[in-house]
Amino acid sequence: MKQLAVLLLLLAASLPVMGADLLETYQQAKANDPGWRAAQAGRLAGAEKAPQGRSLLLPTLGLSAATSESDQQVIMPSTTNNYRYGTDSYNILLTQPLYRKQNFAAYAQGIAGANIAEHEFELARQDLILRATLAYFDVLAAQDVLDFAVTEKDAIGRQLALARRNFNVGSATLVDVHEAQARYDLVAAQQITAANDLEVSKEALRALIGTAPAALARLESRIELQPPDPADMEQWVQTATTQSPRLKAQQETLEIARQEVERNSGGHYPTLDLTASRAWSDAGGSVQGFAIESTTNQIGLQFQMSLYQGGGIASRVREAAARLDETGQRIEQTRRQVAQQTREAYLAVINGMARVQALEQARLSNERALESTVIGYERGLRTGVDVLNAQRELFRTRRDLSQARYGYLISRLRLKAAAGVLQEPDLEDINRLLAHKQ
Repeated sequence: MKQLAVLLLLLAASLPVMGADLLETYQQAKANDPGWRAAQAGRLAGAEKAPQGRSLLLPTLGLSAATSESDQQVIMPSTTNNYRYGTDSYNILLTQPLYRKQNFAAYAQGIAGANIAEHEFELARQDLILRATLAYFDVLAAQDVLDFAVTEKDAIGRQLALARRNFNVGSATLVDVHEAQARYDLVAAQQITAANDLEVSKEALRALIGTAPAALARLESRIELQPPDPADMEQWVQTATTQSPRLKAQQETLEIARQEVERNSGGHYPTLDLTASRAWSDAGGSVQGFAIESTTNQIGLQFQMSLYQGGGIASRVREAAARLDETGQRIEQTRRQVAQQTREAYLAVINGMARVQALEQARLSNERALESTVIGYERGLRTGVDVLNAQRELFRTRRDLSQARYGYLISRLRLKAAAGVLQEPDLEDINRLLAHKQ
């Protein structure tokens, strides 16, 4: 029984390691991730689409100035005169569009472009939450696999030593020794692989947060399994079709395509502008032989209308109409993809809960099976190979349970991301399941 106690102690789950938690890692990612910084710059750039479109509806004011020197020779029947003089001038022109169909459409496109930038920024923010959580849990999962490999190797090492001792006294066969040695060597190789996988996961996290990750807070030994709220898949789909930033951006793209039809069709419409100007000229001489200074103020309306451009306007209208139809079909495609992803994410949460519960029960069953096998081995009813097999099944179950727990938590976030409602408080809920620093 002493051997049983030692063995079960080795198989017990290790205590959570205190360290940087998920929220701290997410904040580091917000400060250092190049993808997030690019999204911030893209948002600022996209926001300028609105004032650029609005500028087409506002007045324009231009100033021009010139200075020149003139050298004139005037030949007349009775005389020849030479004149040299300088001329200074300036002109100020104010133009206020009164009716330009193209400009109204371009203004609407600018508003839609700015909205797209906002939706894409929101999509990038939700993506950062997912990427930070995935990178964080990848490190924890890799650390779990390494811990399980180390613990399993220690347990098999003890079993190998016991098999050798029993073989020397004649109570075990050489098969037990060879099987234990083979299992030990296999787990040693698995430990090397697990250690490498852990370093790879840490490097992926380093690329996200810009620095080498410190020790990370681990999951509590037990987590509360929460079903989706509301527990109705179609309600989640309905939310996704109205809240998804990806779908909202596509809808703004449709508005841009619709206004592109209006903008091109505006080539058939007249334009009307209000103009006001002031022109001043000071000539130091003239053919009359005296200086001339003049100031002219004008205000009026300017009307323009294209009558025929070789069919180019009609062709551009047809092209824009076809693009509009194409964009509409893209939106329908996106809507179906969003609905599909939401349903898959919902099912992943439900199945993740069931898998965690099943593996929790399987772990308890495997622990009892190992205990019974060890007792049978001590009484000569079971072989060392039976003990090794029971150990292997227990460690596999513990590894699968660890992966299932992380997968379940990620599925919760993915469901909200698919529905377009993932927020930082959702990350805080996950963070509460970690063992925090004291």
